[in-house]
Order: sequence, then C-alpha cells, then structure tokens
Amino acid sequence: MNYLRHAAFLLFAASVALISCSGDDNQGSNTQKENYIAFTEGGKSNYVIVGPSALNNNLKLFSQAIKEATGAELGVATATTSNAKALEIIVGNTAARSEVAETLRGIKSGYGILVLGKKLIIAGTDETWTVLAMEAFAKNCLKNEDNCHDGILELPSDYWDSDTDDDPQFIARFIKENRAFTILPTLVGTVPQSGVYKVAQGASSDGTYAYFVMKGNEDSSYNSQCVVYKYSLSPFNKVSVSAEFNGHHANDMAFDTKNNRALVVNGSGASGTLTAIDAETMAVSTITTSLGIGGLTYNAKQNVYGVTQGGTKYQIVDEDFTLKKNYGRNDGQVDNYTAQGMGSDDSFVYFPMSPKSSAKTTDNILCTYDWDGNYVTDIHIPLNIESESMFYADGKYYVNFYNAGARLYKITPVITFKY
Repeated sequence: MNYLRHAAFLLFAASVALISCSGDDNQGSNTQKENYIAFTEGGKSNYVIVGPSALNNNLKLFSQAIKEATGAELGVATATTSNAKALEIIVGNTAARSEVAETLRGIKSGYGILVLGKKLIIAGTDETWTVLAMEAFAKNCLKNEDNCHDGILELPSDYWDSDTDDDPQFIARFIKENRAFTILPTLVGTVPQSGVYKVAQGASSDGTYAYFVMKGNEDSSYNSQCVVYKYSLSPFNKVSVSAEFNGHHANDMAFDTKNNRALVVNGSGASGTLTAIDAETMAVSTITTSLGIGGLTYNAKQNVYGVTQGGTKYQIVDEDFTLKKNYGRNDGQVDNYTAQGMGSDDSFVYFPMSPKSSAKTTDNILCTYDWDGNYVTDIHIPLNIESESMFYADGKYYVNFYNAGARLYKITPVITFKY
C-alpha cells in the first residue's frame, strides 16, 4: 500500500525521508522503529479510543480488534469526557477534536487516517465512512506485520491514508455486498404550508437543488392547484417558486438531467400527463403520454425512466415515454403499506411505501428492485409519517414525507464494524 504524504508534514518531509510501512530491518523485533509512533508496546498501551457516543458500539468492537491484534486493552471514551491532551486514538467525525478537521481537510465524501503528533485520527465524513475507515485500518495495519507485531502497533510519524468517492451509492453497494445495514433518518429541512398549498407530494433533485410540489387541501376547491418550490440542499434554503398550475394529485416527481427539468407526475385525474418545470426559469409546460403514470424516476446513465402506478406496475420507458419493458411488481407489499412514488440510483429502483394503519405497520419501506425488474429486498425506515418521494442526489439518499408540509430526510445506511 502506498502512503501519501499529508500536507501538514510538508516541512517535516524536507528533512526526513519518507518511511513506508514495509522494508524495515527491525521487522519482528520488540524495538520501536525510528520515526514511528507506537500506540501499543509489549501488549500494553496508555492510549484511549475517543469518539462520538453514536459510535460507541463500533468503538468497543474496534477496541476488541486492537486487543486481538496486540493484546493491549484500550479504554473507550467520548470526546467530551476524555482529556484532549491525553494519548488518543480519535475515531469519528467529532467537532470536539480539532485534529479531525485536519484529517478530513479537502475530503467532501470519504475518510482520512492520519498520525498527527502522537495521536492517531480515523475519521469519515459520516458514520458510514468512519466504519469503512476503521475496517481499512484493521486490514492495512492491524493485520499487517510491518505495523503490528509482538504486541506492538506502530505507524510512521507521517502516516496518511484516505479514500474518497463523491458518488458512493452506499445503499446499492451494501445490497450488492449482501451486507447488513439499518437506516438512520436525519431531517434536512421542511417546506412549510403556505396559503392554500398545504399538501406535500412529490420531490426530486438535480444534485444541488431540491424541487417540491405542494398542492391544495383534498377537501378544498384548490385540490388540484399546485406550485413547485425550489430549495438549495446545503444549506436548505428556499430559492424560488413556480407559477400555479393544475397538477391534479401530483403523485411524484423526477428530475430529468438531460433536459434540466423537474417532472411532476399528475397521477390520479390525469395519469398520462406530466408537468415540466424548467430548473433555471421555473417555467411550466405540459407533457402528454399514452402511459398511466403514478410514480417516475430517471436513470441518467441509461437515459430511461422507470414508471410505476398503484403499487403493481413497474415499466421502463425511453426519453420519449415509449414503453420498452413491462415487468410488473410481485413484492406483495400493497397489503401492508400504501404505494407512493419511486426513486433510483444506478443499480436499483426504490418504491417508497408508507405505513397502512389497517395493517398496523409503523415504519416506511423502500421496496427495492433492480433495473431488470427483479425484486431484491425491502429497506425499512424507522419513521411512521407518510412518505411521498425518494431520490438520490450528490452522494446521498433522501425521502420526502408529508407532515404539516414537506419534511425532507436524508437516509443514511448504518453498518457495524467488522474485523
């Protein structure tokens, strides 16, 4: 493995040659190597593992892995209780330790592993990336005799390792790896009810902005009257709003990146009609198809759309909305959940389904198929409010919910450290 020299050590590098983790004449001895930092010696250590409380279980598993590799038992503490001047192995993205910001400098989506002074920092941009960083460290260091031998865990004083991916598609990755995960929903922001526009329906994103369709109350004369709000994703702020249009039920939305437009699925009342919203001008236009559409998602790599309706249809259509494949759905979840819209990444199509009180379900699910029409799995989201739309954008997964307006949640797959 090649180690890249971290920017913080450029001055040090001018006077000290780069030392890799291999090729040292003292390999296998009980003597600490020159210009290396020892985190355990003789099966003992004065270091403590420090991280956020949300990672507590993974930190304990990581400590067990170090004990298995070296014999040393390292305590686990939170960054708020541990003395910042202590000998620490800092794990996780915690603002309580300034060293984390140094480790993640320049990394938008990924992880960094850095020896900084006498400390070791293992941190990802989120919890998922942090666990992957811990596993990379275990593989490349704890299981590497150049670094871990005879009760010693030691690393070069300029050790630096990283991995980045702005388009990780983690849910798809873990499904394909057959790796267990749970979902952590985090509220990103809300689109409040405004005037007659009180009911949240579809949502979509171009990666920078999110688009939300809001319509009138079901029992009002404005039932079919809709507007689309444009919000920046980070920070979550309102940017603009479209003119009012008749969007009927406005079941779902998809974003067509080729033509830079958000597409509103009119659904019930006009299932063959889509309302297009120009992403730049927010101008409104109409697309008429021969299809019955209740949910829509766009695959930019294949330049095709996925179509659903009523929880029983799954079709693939081209950019002109001409039917190419008709798969149908066989997951059987309509008995327990209410079918909503759909979303996708490059590998899978996700059908959000909300809890049905008659079936006493208390969570939402993403009923998951591949792009070849095969049912794969159900992903459970621990929220009991009504989901509407799902989309993947800028390396993250999102689900839009209706609860006194629109509530956009980021859904993060949470994995457990494996040694």
